[in-house]
Amino acid sequence: MKNNQSIKQIALGSPKTVVEIKKLPSMKFVFLKALLISPFRSNTIKDDAIVNRTQIILKNYLPDKKLITNYRTVCSFSEDRPDIIPISYLQTLFIGLLGRFITSSFFPINPLGLIQTFQSFEQKRPVATDETFDLVCTLESIKKTEKGIETDFTLEAISGDKVVWQGISTFFTRSRIKKKKKSKRRDETILTKRETLFVPSDTGRKYALVSGDYNPHHLYSLLAKLFGFKKAIAHGMWSLARVIASLEKKFGIHDSVAVEASFKLPIFMPATTVLGYECQNKKKSQQTTIIFELRDKQKELPHIKGRLLNRY
Repeated sequence: MKNNQSIKQIALGSPKTVVEIKKLPSMKFVFLKALLISPFRSNTIKDDAIVNRTQIILKNYLPDKKLITNYRTVCSFSEDRPDIIPISYLQTLFIGLLGRFITSSFFPINPLGLIQTFQSFEQKRPVATDETFDLVCTLESIKKTEKGIETDFTLEAISGDKVVWQGISTFFTRSRIKKKKKSKRRDETILTKRETLFVPSDTGRKYALVSGDYNPHHLYSLLAKLFGFKKAIAHGMWSLARVIASLEKKFGIHDSVAVEASFKLPIFMPATTVLGYECQNKKKSQQTTIIFELRDKQKELPHIKGRLLNRY
């Protein structure tokens, strides 16, 4: 689902550096550190640079059941299986690790310039709320594109020595180069509209409380303007979770599921969006593929495009 454009792969050094931390970092400290170091970090990288392939590990982490319950409410997940973690929730456990990563000396790019553009994850089986995890976050690749830097992190949740959930988070850093003239937008095929989803103005603050992602441009419009946005924007992962919650209610989520989504235009809150999807059943492969998108209701501009593979 990612863009196929000419890229330069930045070399990752060997051997891999492993850093073990004892607890999740304070996100207030992470953001303060990001502000302090951002003037000394670049938004680009040299073609011949070599970056350490680093991995951060947090062992024996037990998620907060109250946060999981509140997450269900904020993202509109069903209450039918209260002892099972929603499939998108495990991504929130890595927000602290990612924050620790991008503000560390072994990460060369400006932490304030990163914008999430893609998220994929695969869950092997239902995950219970009382399970303890080893969380592993690994720098997988850094690519230099025509527009900026694309960074991939691999995320793994391990329970009982087995990976039960794994994903890839992709972030984009726009280089400070002269902007090219925008090409004319091609006509798109819009999926059948199935559900209208309203995004209240306090969605960013509510999601921050359950996810730990207190990035200022999600909280208040005044703060968002300091980062170049006209109004506060919804978290991309809230939007994706909200879509998955609707699909779960419509189709059910089975033991094994995979999701991938590209984040397009931001959602300025409050907003009214429309969820569209098409279902493709494949009996021989025992799999249902659901292609989905979330668009602005009025202008029909895309916020998210993705697919969900529901395996029986």
